[in-house]
Amino acid sequence: MLNTSQSVVALSENQESRWLPPGLHLHDWRQAAAAPIFDGIPTEVIMEALKSGDLCCFTKNHLVFTPDCRPSSFLLILRGRIKLYCLDADGEERGLRFAGPGELLCPPLNNHHKSTPCGTFAEASENLRLLMLPAGGFLQLLHNHFGMARNLIAQLASSLERAGHQACLRKARSAPVLVARYLLEQTHENNAVIDVRPVRMTAQELGIARETLSRAITGLRKRHLIDYCRGRVQVVDRPGLQELASHL
Repeated sequence: MLNTSQSVVALSENQESRWLPPGLHLHDWRQAAAAPIFDGIPTEVIMEALKSGDLCCFTKNHLVFTPDCRPSSFLLILRGRIKLYCLDADGEERGLRFAGPGELLCPPLNNHHKSTPCGTFAEASENLRLLMLPAGGFLQLLHNHFGMARNLIAQLASSLERAGHQACLRKARSAPVLVARYLLEQTHENNAVIDVRPVRMTAQELGIARETLSRAITGLRKRHLIDYCRGRVQVVDRPGLQELASHL
């Protein structure tokens, strides 16, 4: 027998499932409702946004979009991660970052992409579920609900700040300096633990080989700046890391 609270939850879930777009599960609804863009937004507004969306699924390593073929919809990540990057003249990946569940990717708007091409590629780094939200309707929701617009501005500001941090990290001339700067960006106190798993993706984010990252972590551990166990790094000597990170 269900108690009263369980019955209310079950009833609520049944009501939610009636309006979910085809292929969308209750887990998707909960993930979408928890996205930063919907922070503090009434449930009925979230429902209006999600009902307009189309579910898209991509398998690992599948291209989500390219500079020449970018969707005109907002993309809300429900599950999995997207690798975003550009290619330089030699075909090497540059400007790499990952976007995960709850993040919203914006489409090119007002035809800006025609005069200033966007060179971004997006690739599924694991099995991926996306909700494609038509730009027209979503922009109208942003216009009608200031809270959503404020949340979007906050997300874009955070993305810009992360991009600035990554640009600073890549100025490092050696892997130990690069990794030291990365660890300092992830935490602000001694004894904090940073999970660098999966190591391969962290290495990609830093623009170095996985083996190079592993050697750098081993070197920092031997210098008693960090402890490392099973993909988790604990900062032991923050001042020492800061001194190393200050090297050009």
